[in-house]
Amino acid sequence: MTNTIKISEKDKVFQIATKEGWIEQTGLQVTIEGIDFAIYSFHAKSNVFIQVSEVGSGAGMLTIPIDLLNLFALDTRDKAIEYYKDNVIPLIQKKIEVNGLDKFRKEVEKAKKYMVETHGERPQIKNFEEGNK
Repeated sequence: MTNTIKISEKDKVFQIATKEGWIEQTGLQVTIEGIDFAIYSFHAKSNVFIQVSEVGSGAGMLTIPIDLLNLFALDTRDKAIEYYKDNVIPLIQKKIEVNGLDKFRKEVEKAKKYMVETHGERPQIKNFEEGNK
């Protein structure tokens, strides 16, 4: 794998597939080997996680626990990007590597088809500034 990585210049408002349907989540877009991923934090009960979802399907791919102190330390976009580069992106790369790029792409296509069948077409993804107008 050539480890081609691109990080979006602006945060985005993504559409994530859940049991309840599509929900908006604001986060960072990272493209690895031509596959787009959304990375964002979310709270569940009293825990905090970093979630990685594949953008095209909105399907969750990784859920990484993070303690509240680390989350507060990521108080700027630049700090978050550095944390993601060191702690999250390598996990995404490993998942792609273990499954193989071709198999991973096929699974993404399968997930997209499933999400459209169960949730309807995915709403449009916007830049964060556009989403707040």
